[in-house]
Amino acid sequence: MTITVVGLGPGDGRFLTREAWQVLTESGTLFLRTMRHPAVAELPANVNVVSFDRIYESADNFEQVYARIVAELLEQARAGDVVYAVPGHPHMGESTVTALEVAALE
Repeated sequence: MTITVVGLGPGDGRFLTREAWQVLTESGTLFLRTMRHPAVAELPANVNVVSFDRIYESADNFEQVYARIVAELLEQARAGDVVYAVPGHPHMGESTVTALEVAALE
């Protein structure tokens, strides 16, 4: 089980690193924390995108949102490798990434 986390950078797709673009291009399914990011419009067309925006819209608070995202990513990873993309940098204000790292150590 591998979960690869990719930062989408600070803006549109031109800010993606080559390595990030390669990971995104090679992922069969890409899990996005949110579709509300400028780089999303420029993602590879061959990638199946699953957004967690639905969780933001249905949960009562951010703690529930993050817990549900982490649980779903871990469940998906039991079936195979997962690519998870987040706005900006994965270690700058990304609670789901921190929670995933903690879960990986358990």
